[in-house]
Amino acid sequence: MKKTLLILFALLAVATAGNAQVSNLNVGYCDGEWQSSTDQSFGTKDKNTWVSGAIFLPAGDVNTYAGNQIESVRVALAQKLGISELKVWVRSSLDGENLAEGTMQKADIQKGWNTVSFDEPFLIEQSTTGLYIGYSSYQTSSNYGMSVIKTPTPNALWVQLGTDAEWTDRSAEGLLCLEAMVSGEALPKLNVRLLSLSEPTNYVVIRGQMQVVGRLKNVALQTVTGFDVETRIDGLDQVYTSHVDLTLGYLEEGEFSYVIEPAITQTGTGTLTATITRLNEGDDENLNDNSASISFDIVAEDFTRRVLLEEFTTEQCPNCPRVGTYLRNILGDEYYEENVVTVCHHSAYYTDWLTIPSDNSLTWYFNDGGSTYAPAIMIDRWTTDEEGTTPIFNPTSESNLKNAIDYCLRQPAFVSVDVQAKLDTEEGMVSVLVQGSRSKENITVNPARITVWLVEDDITARSQAGANGTWTHKHTGRAINNTWGEVIEWQGDQYTYECQFRVRNDYNKEKLSVAAMIFDYDEDVRLNRVANANHAAVTEGTIGTGISSTANVDANAQTVYDLQGRLRSQGEASGLNIIRRADGKVVKKFVK
Repeated sequence: MKKTLLILFALLAVATAGNAQVSNLNVGYCDGEWQSSTDQSFGTKDKNTWVSGAIFLPAGDVNTYAGNQIESVRVALAQKLGISELKVWVRSSLDGENLAEGTMQKADIQKGWNTVSFDEPFLIEQSTTGLYIGYSSYQTSSNYGMSVIKTPTPNALWVQLGTDAEWTDRSAEGLLCLEAMVSGEALPKLNVRLLSLSEPTNYVVIRGQMQVVGRLKNVALQTVTGFDVETRIDGLDQVYTSHVDLTLGYLEEGEFSYVIEPAITQTGTGTLTATITRLNEGDDENLNDNSASISFDIVAEDFTRRVLLEEFTTEQCPNCPRVGTYLRNILGDEYYEENVVTVCHHSAYYTDWLTIPSDNSLTWYFNDGGSTYAPAIMIDRWTTDEEGTTPIFNPTSESNLKNAIDYCLRQPAFVSVDVQAKLDTEEGMVSVLVQGSRSKENITVNPARITVWLVEDDITARSQAGANGTWTHKHTGRAINNTWGEVIEWQGDQYTYECQFRVRNDYNKEKLSVAAMIFDYDEDVRLNRVANANHAAVTEGTIGTGISSTANVDANAQTVYDLQGRLRSQGEASGLNIIRRADGKVVKKFVK
């Protein structure tokens, strides 16, 4: 998670001294975390030299703690070999004198956190320039012990790699694992920090609404129960004011959301800034950390979003019925049954009689050195973990799985996926036609690909571990067009894709369906986000003719959607209609 200013992390220690309550806070950017692995770019092989690192606290943050004192500094080291002395300090400038300092000798230095006390506590006074808090380690041999978390954070990383080297601001590369330990009777009681905004990433003109989603942390002593937030969008004069009720105790984090209706009409890109202005309990004592910004794309329209859920499961997996039951309960709701496209891969915990070659190939997404497990879930081949490298997870509960599905369903889709699947009983072939259009050109980073599965439902298990009684396999992938998809050939903003699957004699033809997805494939990373998906039952008959080129589109044709972006196949209906004309223009029309 990106941190825009300093983060306070500590356990609240309360002691009684007469009638005074004394508290301790650790002030820094690392949130109590440290990096145990070394990075040679933050060290030097030189011997008998000083290596230094520092963080900067702007004046506004320093003034929040005025009247308190810094007693010690915590420094994390990824490597201790070769370090004979560790010195911590406070300065008004990087090359200035030490306003306070403390030293630790070789015998006490360790890998990980080192707490070094100042010779005399440093009294924090009102500042107009800010303070640098840092450390210097003297190395008698090569050392790469500076602990840096690779999260770009303003003011969080200055380095001096050698006694005579220049100080360099490398905050764009990460943050230093260092914290000042502040104590006193005048610590802030009301102070929240807006950590980040995760949405919006897109704004759809035809919807006219924008959901703002952020993450907040209470970094002061008093519990907060809610706040006012102002939202501004670059290029618009209007300020949108919202109130959020959210209860957070000391050091608790929470997610919040609210909806605004900005008057945006031009497509392109935009920037939104949210600022917390007042807490229910009173004024925030440090407004410097109350704002965050996010950039978003502006598009004219989107399409109905359906998510792709892939389950890794086998008959040898005793825990698979647990997650399978979660999924079946969720899909028992008609809304999720319609909007969640499910395919099961029989792999990841050994294999079974339903395994097809692509099931084993897709375990590549685990990205764990060949280690795999089941039950496991992928939803849209994506993760909400900003530092995650795999889309695969093991749901801990039904609500955990449902929340992950809901998150993906909230994301707009800028490509439609319409599926037809017809069975020729004489030929024993299922013919599939997938077609649709896109509302912006770059729906994916890499060339968009399409994957299509033939899926069979309600297959009786032969011997399912962990199941009580008869167990049936749902949504089993029987065949696939291409494990890694085929690149879509666009005809303007439209596409048509066709493929066929042979139906084996042991398939239950009445239980066959087809699942299709369009996704962003990158062979070097495991997060290959799905742009949209859909499914359709296999029925007997022949495929209708798809759109072969934009030149065949009637100039007077139009596509009608409701406010949720769902296609109105019968055309305009009572209420507000969103109409996309053949020339690409989007209009709103109210019908009585």
